[in-house]
Amino acid sequence: MIKKIFSVFGELMLNRNEGTVAFILHRLSGLCLVGYIFLHLVVVGSEFIFGKGSFNWLMGTFENPLIKALEICLISVIAFHLINGLRIIVVDFLNITRTQRAMFWLVMLLCVAAVITATVIFLPKII
Repeated sequence: MIKKIFSVFGELMLNRNEGTVAFILHRLSGLCLVGYIFLHLVVVGSEFIFGKGSFNWLMGTFENPLIKALEICLISVIAFHLINGLRIIVVDFLNITRTQRAMFWLVMLLCVAAVITATVIFLPKII
């Protein structure tokens, strides 16, 4: 497993282009989202397993500036995974690989716009 992980980064060293970077970022964002969904289910399920007090205690621990800042990171990961997934669908089904480089930078620009929007919305809650 570790060998396979390092081979992905070795691929990045061999093929330094937008397609490889998009591939690696898409996989990493997918892993982050799987981890988030697992933790989300644990927190929501704690009410059913340990009772309502456990859920309220967990939600109280999430009311701090670090977790609020991580929500901005979560939105950026979701935005990248979503928009890059749409780019992959367009490239695969419409067979327009010639514009893949420009589409990657468009994805990055849209993700930056999503992060700026999320920061403007969440920053007053953090401060």
